[in-house]
Amino acid sequence: MVMKNEVHHGWVVKFTKNIHMYSHDLRVSKAGSEYQVMCEDTPYGFVGIWPYDLNLEESEYQNLLQGLRAWAKHKGFKYRLYTSREVYESNGT
Repeated sequence: MVMKNEVHHGWVVKFTKNIHMYSHDLRVSKAGSEYQVMCEDTPYGFVGIWPYDLNLEESEYQNLLQGLRAWAKHKGFKYRLYTSREVYESNGT
């Protein structure tokens, strides 16, 4: 199921659910650049989002994190947003 593009903190977010089993296609774009963000359902009932390896400038990366938080909240997703390989934040328990 393809969801419409949405804009959060200047990032266009395009999300297609379950492209393969529990994996999703999450793409973000801004200023002519598009990135694919690893995203899948976790065994704990969260949507896992892994943007940390996109090699963005720190300020742009922080802005992307704000956009992803806003997008996930808007969608009502319980998420784990991995800000680095070993650190994540969550809006659930």
